[in-house]
Amino acid sequence: MTESTAQETAHSLPRVVVLSRDLFFGMRIRNALKQMGFATVIRKSEAELDDELAGGSAALALIDFNSPVDWTLVSGTIAAHGDLPVVAFGSHTDTEAFRLAREAGVTRVIANGAFSQQLPDLIERYARR
Repeated sequence: MTESTAQETAHSLPRVVVLSRDLFFGMRIRNALKQMGFATVIRKSEAELDDELAGGSAALALIDFNSPVDWTLVSGTIAAHGDLPVVAFGSHTDTEAFRLAREAGVTRVIANGAFSQQLPDLIERYARR
């Protein structure tokens, strides 16, 4: 497959947009999604997430709150794309982030371990095709 054919194929796949500052975990997510037939776009800031979603056609957004997240900005992004499912994940001990994610309008908030174990099921349940 040529590079341009690979790019065309990636553009025709449903996209999952991921907000994550963790390069290694982001790549694990990308590899899992690729096996499920999704293209993955990883962004490192809330502004980049908003810009990417403004382009439309995302099937799902994933938010990694293992690093601090500005939930006020994310809330505006979620409101602007109200029909887009959003799954957020992070430490089970960060109860404040769980609360803030729910208040921001996240569709599902889940702990890291459950996210890793249930990723294929979460994608099947929440991603738009």
